[in-house]
Amino acid sequence: MRLAPAGNGLPSFERKFIKVILIPIAQKVFTWDLALYMFKKEVDKINRLLKKIPNQRLTQEIIIDRVFGIEDDSRRYSINMVLEHLTIVGSGIQQLIDTLSKEKAFEREVSIEAVKPQHNEDYLEKFNQFSDSYIKFIKTLEKKKSKMTKKHPWFVEFNNFDWSIFVYIHTMVHRRQIQRIISGLGL
Repeated sequence: MRLAPAGNGLPSFERKFIKVILIPIAQKVFTWDLALYMFKKEVDKINRLLKKIPNQRLTQEIIIDRVFGIEDDSRRYSINMVLEHLTIVGSGIQQLIDTLSKEKAFEREVSIEAVKPQHNEDYLEKFNQFSDSYIKFIKTLEKKKSKMTKKHPWFVEFNNFDWSIFVYIHTMVHRRQIQRIISGLGL
C-alpha cells in the first residue's frame, strides 16, 4: 500500500474543521493548568497502554486506518516511532513556548517533515524524560499569553498559550494512534 508523502497534510475538510471550529473552541475553554493536566493524563494513558507490551513488539511497524489529526504518511509507524515523534515535537514546542514567552521571534522553521521519526528504537524512557521536563517547565513558566506568535504549518498563528494546548491535543491524537497500533498487533 502506497501512502501519501510526509508533509502532505490532512484532508482539507479535516484541516478546515480544526482551524475554524476546534482551535477557537480550545482557545476559549482551556487554561494553562487544564492543558497541562490533560497532557499529564495522556502521558499516563500511554504508559498504562505500554506496560504490558513486549519490547520486541514496540518496534513492529504496521499500517493502521487513519486517525483524525494525523496525515497519511504517519499511518505506517511502530509504537516506538510514535514515541520518538511525540518527543521530537514536544521538545521543539517546549523551546518554541520558551522563546515566545520571552516575546522573541522563533526563527527556526516549523516543518512537518522535520519531526518525523528517524529511528525505530526504544523511546519510552526518552518520551517520559521529555514529559517530566515539559511538566516542570510549564509549572514554572510565568503564565502570560505572548504577543509573539509562530504559525503552525497546517493551521494558524499560535502564541505560547496556544502551543501549550497543542502539546496536549497532539499527544492525545498520537495516543489514539498507539491504541490502533496495539489493536493491529493483536495485543
